Amino acid sequence: DNNLTGTIPATIGDLTNLETLYLWDNNLTGTIPATIGDLTNLETLYLWDNNLTGTIPATIGDLTNLETLDLNNNELTGAIPITIGNLTSLKHLILYSNQLSGTIPEALGNLTKLTVLELFFNKLSGAIPDTIGNLTNLRGLILGGNNLTGTIPETFGNLTNLETLHLGPNNLTGIIPETIGNLKKLASLILSKNQLTGEIPEAIGNLSRLEYLSLFENQLTGRIPKTIGNLTLLASLKLSYNQLRGVVPASLCNLPSLQI
Repeated sequence: DNNLTGTIPATIGDLTNLETLYLWDNNLTGTIPATIGDLTNLETLYLWDNNLTGTIPATIGDLTNLETLDLNNNELTGAIPITIGNLTSLKHLILYSNQLSGTIPEALGNLTKLTVLELFFNKLSGAIPDTIGNLTNLRGLILGGNNLTGTIPETFGNLTNLETLHLGPNNLTGIIPETIGNLKKLASLILSKNQLTGEIPEAIGNLSRLEYLSLFENQLTGRIPKTIGNLTLLASLKLSYNQLRGVVPASLCNLPSLQI
């Protein structure tokens, strides 16, 4: 949180006893040096809100004690390295607002201690790997603002500690899986601006803690399920720009917290 400029020196890799490295909110440029992988005692790495370019070095996978990796709001490009799947102590993986491309590595499913996974506002493509369903400690999963395709994995129903699930905008297709109804701690579900089809599952009515439900700009059909009337904490309900039919269920009048 200064006005530091220039590059991160490769000699930073000589600080092998370092446990915490905070360089966030500066004007640093250039690449993340591969020697960062020599800091094997590192537990926290904050490089966010700079002007860093180039790729995330594969050597980052050597930081097996790392619990927090936050590189958001830079200009990083290239793929997320598969070696991040080696960081089995990781609890927070935050890479949003970069220009990362390629697919989400299946190896992220190895990071079973993760509580936060934020990859939004990049250029990621391809399908969401089923292995994300292994991350049963996740509280926040935010993948919107990419070019992801394919379906919402059924395995998301395993993420029973999830409080936030944001998957829009992307180019996801297929149905909203019934297993979404397993996510009883969910407070925010945003699937808007995709190409989802089929009906809104009645199981959404099981999400008793839900405050925000956004499904607008998809290709959803059928009726609005009456079970949405069970969501007594719901403050915002957005279903516009779909192909829904039938009547608005009277049960929506039972939503005392609804504002939008």
